[in-house]
Amino acid sequence: MSSRKRFAKKDWLDLALSCLAQEGGSGLTVEALCNAAARTRGSFYHHFADHDVFLKELFSEWKQRNTLDVADAIMQQPHDKRAKTLSDVANMLDQDLERAVRQFSQSNSIARRIVQDVDRIRTEFVVGLYRDAGLEDSLAREIAQLEYAAYVGSQIVWPDMNAQDRIRLDQRFASMVAKAFRRDAS
Repeated sequence: MSSRKRFAKKDWLDLALSCLAQEGGSGLTVEALCNAAARTRGSFYHHFADHDVFLKELFSEWKQRNTLDVADAIMQQPHDKRAKTLSDVANMLDQDLERAVRQFSQSNSIARRIVQDVDRIRTEFVVGLYRDAGLEDSLAREIAQLEYAAYVGSQIVWPDMNAQDRIRLDQRFASMVAKAFRRDAS
């Protein structure tokens, strides 16, 4: 009998997210994952009926960790700390994984649907933060869309930018928005 710990579904998902961040979509084949895990295909298929089921669970796990859990944590903060905390947390996410998810979603409909849902959830979350800060709905939406586009775009344009520089740029953006809002209010 082997003394090796059984590879649970969570282990497969953790491994796959790591492989995706490091190797892109080529790291998500059953063969690549089994090699990386030093496990058999049977071990993989014990947890996932087929590769599409695996992909749906994998990208749902990414959505949970990098969007829903983040939003829940932010909502635990006082109102006046939420935007800053969101900036800090979002910019500390694994940007290699974020880029790899988006790249993979360009050629995979399962991933694409989940990424589109994540983009909607994230944007609406930021809209809510701006509304809570007193912006009217259409302005809150436009600013949230611009801010989110800048966040995603910076991952692609400056893939090697460190988290502190991303946070600094995000804070500059927030400062510019606040200044414009104060000017419009007077």
